[in-house]
Amino acid sequence: MHTRKRIHRFVRLGVCLASAIGWPFVTGSAGIAQAAEPAPSDQVVVVAGQLHMALGKTEQGLRVLSLTDTAASRQLLADEALPLFTATFRDTQTKEMLTVDADSGWQQVEASPIGEPGRYALTFGMPLDDRLKGIRVEIDIAALSEENALSWDLRVDNRNARWGLWRVAFPVVSVRDLGADGRVFLPMLSGLELAGLWSKTYKRGGTYPSGWICMQYLAAYDKTARTGLYVGVHDPWGSTKDIFGESRPDHQAVILRFEHPVANMGRAGAGFNLPGEARWQLLRGDWFDAAQIYRAWVRRRALWWPPLGHEGREDTPLWMRQLPAWVMTGGAASDCVPRVKSFAQALDLPVGFHWYNWHQIPFDNDYPHYFPAKEGFAQGVADLKAAGVHPMPYINGRLWDTHDKGAANWQFANTALASATKDEQGEPYIETYNSKETDGNSVKLAAMCPATPLWQEKVREIVLRLFGECGVSGVYIDQVAAASPRLCFDAAHGHDLGGGHWWTAGYWAMLTAIRRAKPADRMLTTECNAEPYIKWFDGYLTWHWQNQDMVPAFPAVYGGAIQMFGRAYRGGPSQDLAGRMKAGQQLVFGEQIGWFGPELIERPESGGFLRDCIRLRWRLKEYFYKGQMARPPRLTGPIPTVTADWQWHGEWPVTTDAVMTGAWRMVNWREVKENRTVLLFANVSDEGYCGPVQFDPSEYGLANPSFTAVAIGADGTKTPITIRPDERPTLTIAPRSVLAWELAPAQSN
Repeated sequence: MHTRKRIHRFVRLGVCLASAIGWPFVTGSAGIAQAAEPAPSDQVVVVAGQLHMALGKTEQGLRVLSLTDTAASRQLLADEALPLFTATFRDTQTKEMLTVDADSGWQQVEASPIGEPGRYALTFGMPLDDRLKGIRVEIDIAALSEENALSWDLRVDNRNARWGLWRVAFPVVSVRDLGADGRVFLPMLSGLELAGLWSKTYKRGGTYPSGWICMQYLAAYDKTARTGLYVGVHDPWGSTKDIFGESRPDHQAVILRFEHPVANMGRAGAGFNLPGEARWQLLRGDWFDAAQIYRAWVRRRALWWPPLGHEGREDTPLWMRQLPAWVMTGGAASDCVPRVKSFAQALDLPVGFHWYNWHQIPFDNDYPHYFPAKEGFAQGVADLKAAGVHPMPYINGRLWDTHDKGAANWQFANTALASATKDEQGEPYIETYNSKETDGNSVKLAAMCPATPLWQEKVREIVLRLFGECGVSGVYIDQVAAASPRLCFDAAHGHDLGGGHWWTAGYWAMLTAIRRAKPADRMLTTECNAEPYIKWFDGYLTWHWQNQDMVPAFPAVYGGAIQMFGRAYRGGPSQDLAGRMKAGQQLVFGEQIGWFGPELIERPESGGFLRDCIRLRWRLKEYFYKGQMARPPRLTGPIPTVTADWQWHGEWPVTTDAVMTGAWRMVNWREVKENRTVLLFANVSDEGYCGPVQFDPSEYGLANPSFTAVAIGADGTKTPITIRPDERPTLTIAPRSVLAWELAPAQSN
């Protein structure tokens, strides 16, 4: 929505807050201005259903005074409210920075209806600092009463010949302490649901899009009282932005913040148009309900949402959609092919194989010169495919070694340097990992610019050569959905400088060309799960989902649209319990199981559980590629927990429930019989469990009691179970085991 871009079509009824508002108003449920209880003359109240917002003047600006859930009689805004926006400008000559915000620094502030019911315009003009002359900020607000939501658009108009806009912070909301049941959701990893943030110092977030900040919404809520606030930026281009959740215990507040490095940042006259819209919406529920708000927008507007048919993501090969398990190892074919074939034979199921170090160059060294492959690679690929294994070799999608032939600079300086991302001084962004050159120095790898034809063509060439010459089933293009965008300032690349959405657009162009040229039965994957690349990849390696307090918000939004696979399975004294925890979580989250070494399946304390997870997933595979995640059932009795060292970075203790739950629903609205739901249970502990299960059949489209229920074991056994409408069913599950309940409408006579 960009109502502000049409604002001069309307007759504006200006209300100058700098000289005090003499006309208080609110909007009714239909968004029509109507009389209200007398409000202070310097306030405006905007009503969006049950969400009421009060705006008030300051000496030199405007601020949000309150944000109220009227149905719950709860004030959501913290006592110390933050500025609605902050804009940072830079002097093109001296590089000095100046910051202005909504609260102060303006000689003219106006709030006006803009000709449509429920729509308002806020205007900030004539900065007090004469150096910023010609700069103006305009905000549109749309009250969406049926959704209890406010939709925002923001524009920074810069007609200053010397100062360029650098960054814009918007939206920024300070949420008050919501009590003992208060939670904060952050879009990190699979999603984090955090308790107790109002009472401790905490800040987490980073740059989107990346594997660590994967989606564009935050939330704070009281899950018991069913009140809270969803805050999102619904940006269909996936533009670069920083997203943070930060607690301020001294003020009993949690800050939900979005900050945008602007396109052409720092250039004289550079302004900003908020991509898409910002959304504040009442949240009636928890992390799952927040995910449904975001999913609904993604399906309507996001440019990365892929077409889905009756068989799910039909441009992904069926074998990839169905895969139940992944194994990971590497080296020469003579070393790894026999081990991987033994793994597949032990399961007697299709298997994906992530093949590292298939090339003669060392890992993370001499990129991107992967060919020639090690001896026997192509024949090893053929042998594995004949055994029901789908080989997927590794390449990197971002990096070029600055010394790309041993310790020598071979092609980088003359060929690649011009297409590398660069800082403002024109120096390439360099990354180092653990790899060493032949002279013992660290390998220095340049991050390549995805908008450049050279890099787009280089990656395309490597991928198509692997498909054509080597016959691989898929190619893993590392780091694309993991690493955050570099703010590249090389004007020769033809993209906006610094921020904007050129980074995602560059990869979209690269991957579109690859997908058009690849064989239809092959697939592409990448590292981690930044959302804006989903349409162009068939799978995301979710190996980094290794944290405490994770919830499956990403699968709740994108289940059925892309296949998620793989966790990092590590060693240590508690590796068997950690392995069961990871596999159980993978099962209920809807991931393809594994990404471990072939021998792990033989470990006596965890191998059997891994097999059961894989086999049950295979039996239920259609749910994960034709369906979508539903609200997980809740165990209501005392639930034991388990703790193990997941060894993500050194010692890494993670605690989860001993019994994990999930739900996946498959719906074909043209055939009621296709409305089926499977509830998943994984007991990762050494003790059996027996306790009640809570779920609402109506959320699964089932009218209680007119549905059937069948328990399905990993071995395929099916046992009818009775679920009475007047009581919660009881789950009985053995230690180290998995179980599913399949629910379906009762057959009519």
